[in-house]
Amino acid sequence: MFKLTGDVRPEFLRLAGIAYDMLELKGNVSIDVAVIDDEEMRELNNLTRGIDKATDVLSYPAVTEIKEFTAKNYPDDYDPLQDAVVLGDIAINIDAANRQAEEYGTGEREINYLFVHGMLHVLGYDHIEDADKKVMREAEEKILGAKDESVVVAVVGRPNAGKSSLVNAIVGEKVSIVSPKPQTTRDRITGICTEGNKQIVFLDTPGMFKPRNKLDEHMDKSVKSSLGGDADVIVVVLDCTKGITDDDIKLIEERLKCRAPLYVVVNKTDLRGYESIYPILAKLNPYMTGDGRVIKDVIPTSCRSGKNIDILKAALKKECKDGGFLFPADEYTDRPVKFIIGEIIREKALLFLQDEIPHGVGVAIVSIDEDSEPVHITADVIVDKQSHKQIVIGDDAAMIKKIGSSARRDIERLLDCKVFLELFVKVRQGWRDKPSILHDIGY
Repeated sequence: MFKLTGDVRPEFLRLAGIAYDMLELKGNVSIDVAVIDDEEMRELNNLTRGIDKATDVLSYPAVTEIKEFTAKNYPDDYDPLQDAVVLGDIAINIDAANRQAEEYGTGEREINYLFVHGMLHVLGYDHIEDADKKVMREAEEKILGAKDESVVVAVVGRPNAGKSSLVNAIVGEKVSIVSPKPQTTRDRITGICTEGNKQIVFLDTPGMFKPRNKLDEHMDKSVKSSLGGDADVIVVVLDCTKGITDDDIKLIEERLKCRAPLYVVVNKTDLRGYESIYPILAKLNPYMTGDGRVIKDVIPTSCRSGKNIDILKAALKKECKDGGFLFPADEYTDRPVKFIIGEIIREKALLFLQDEIPHGVGVAIVSIDEDSEPVHITADVIVDKQSHKQIVIGDDAAMIKKIGSSARRDIERLLDCKVFLELFVKVRQGWRDKPSILHDIGY
């Protein structure tokens, strides 16, 4: 992906993302951008080119060959702090952009054109020869004229297959909580990945299972809603450490009945290696060829190492259709902050309690006082039984302090401020069958 430093504008990021996809670049790349005036541009031209003139844009490429942008391929140009290969620098003359706007269009479009022009120079494009000029001009117009597109992707699979980890890896933010326990995700949580003019909206659904109570019914309804017409694409996630089961095959067969394109992700390859994938591929092979509906692609991934996450993202970007973005470009989830805070606390409870209280923990945010310093958050950790309450509190309140301390650090990263988190453990027998409590929790 593209990373910009210096004078970064939202539209520059969008245009850089469009160029990245259009040119099918691979790896992380960085460009430093400076927006300067006539005087500064004249000084820069004098210093670097010996020309006493205020031109409209200058580009300074750092690399002479375009290939996959990795530290191995570009050892001298790789910046470990950015985890990216530095492509070079662009200087844009805002005074020249305003003058040229009188002839070519609005000032905003002209400065965007100068950014794209400079970026393509850094990527090896030139306009000395007529043929090269034509190619460069076509690329500029294609990038500047690209319309916003989006796609809705339902992510489904058996419990604990790694659906939430997959969504988090692509979005680049913690949208859904993750724990070793199955059925960690209880609601259909929307994760949003926007890069360039492409927006992928993920419906991260709970695992497929048979409902046993009101909470389970809510989870089951979330899955069916995702597959009932909301999704443009379906991604079935398999856990390679567990092979492929009859239930997995049944799930794939059911999803092939839908109109949406179907991708299969074989996840957790870092835990078993690629030799564990071949038996899975052998069983999937009959569903990958034929005249009827077939699996569009099978992609092995590892969320921990990031293996093939970019390949899956690129495939989903190609599924995007005209119609604009469904969410603002700077949003990564549609869930309110209050819900995310509750989910972070629940994640820590599931992580530290392990199997002591299977699934029997809910979190209700009582209050968030943003006017206090630090921000004061009060939450109830809800359990089914009195004996569970003692386990959550722990000896000398050690467990609830551990849960609160770990959750507070994540919440501070979410809110980008200091937080005082106060947790209370409440017993609400049969809470998973009580709509009023489920509503308070946010389900």
